[in-house]
Amino acid sequence: MLIIGSRGSGKTTLVETALSSLMSTHSGDFYTVRLNGLLQTDDKLALREILRQLGVEMELEGEDQPKATNFADTLQSILAILSHPDELQAQNEESDDAPEDPAKTAVAVIFVLDEFDQFATHPRQTLLYNLFDIAQAKKAPIAVLGLTCKVDVVDSLEKRVKSRFSHRTVHLKLPASLDAFWDVVKEGLVMDVETATLHGRETERYAEAWSRYIDNLRETKEFTALIRSVYGSSKTVAPIFNAAMLALHTLSPATPFPAATAYTRALAPPASNLSLLPSLSDLQLALLISAARLEVLADTETVNFEMVYDEYLKLCTKTRAQATPSGGLGRVWSKSVAVGAWEGLEKMGLVVPVGNAAKRWRVDVGLMEIRDFVKGSQWVRWCKEVV
Repeated sequence: MLIIGSRGSGKTTLVETALSSLMSTHSGDFYTVRLNGLLQTDDKLALREILRQLGVEMELEGEDQPKATNFADTLQSILAILSHPDELQAQNEESDDAPEDPAKTAVAVIFVLDEFDQFATHPRQTLLYNLFDIAQAKKAPIAVLGLTCKVDVVDSLEKRVKSRFSHRTVHLKLPASLDAFWDVVKEGLVMDVETATLHGRETERYAEAWSRYIDNLRETKEFTALIRSVYGSSKTVAPIFNAAMLALHTLSPATPFPAATAYTRALAPPASNLSLLPSLSDLQLALLISAARLEVLADTETVNFEMVYDEYLKLCTKTRAQATPSGGLGRVWSKSVAVGAWEGLEKMGLVVPVGNAAKRWRVDVGLMEIRDFVKGSQWVRWCKEVV
């Protein structure tokens, strides 16, 4: 089966919840093998990971583990582990040294392939072909679950792989309304009252009070703004849960219920140095633009003062600054004065020193940001020559 949905739609949560439910009722009746297409980038790595996880779950000793000499041998080893009871019995009956009790049972194995579309990019899709073939032919009691964000992933399967696929798919969608989105958020924030009762009456009372607190939290202006912002931008609950982690960290007997502002504080944007640009002198702004230009022109992350001052002189020459006595673009300052201006930029944090030995700096604002700030002024042409 394929489970298809955008990131944050709950694919992994759905599978893990189902596996957890199965584990509570059928513990010991199945093993789970988890693979990720971003980690197991080829079939050999995937097969080794399958053997490793099965070896751990089945508690196989070193000498009992299948010998992985090559792809074919590794696959045969896996088939031997996962052989269907009927096949094992038939093999035992054909064997001269068959054991007296051939009724061996095979434990089911559930393969969870996260980033399934990445496995479809492997040469010949050997892993998918063999897993699907085992499942279709009932050579072993296995189930294969693929999790992916790509709706058209089936089209990327080879013909022989597609013919062995059951074509069973489940599509998960992001919440279609703000109320539906809140229901998902609330489910993640409330406490399970039934579980709380196992820890005493006081815990149960707090769980009930916490549920009422969450309902009231939804009515606050700050939290409502947070919900609307996240829903409008991504419709995924991860940003809200990340914000809730910091808010819940403030819990204490004195403050058992965090204020609504504790959730929004986590999403506050970091302080930006762009607010310092209006306070710069003409020379400091010219040096800052020159340094930002160098990062683009020289494709470098750090600059030194000599490079910046040379770029500043070139820009002044291009604009014929010497002919204009009005300052700004119209005056070339000496290097000694420019050194003082550069030190001022360093103190404000607009250029950050990198390393101790070489005197190099990293510009903390980008040329595009500076261009937006100087839009409509004489400095914009210095930025336009690069961008």
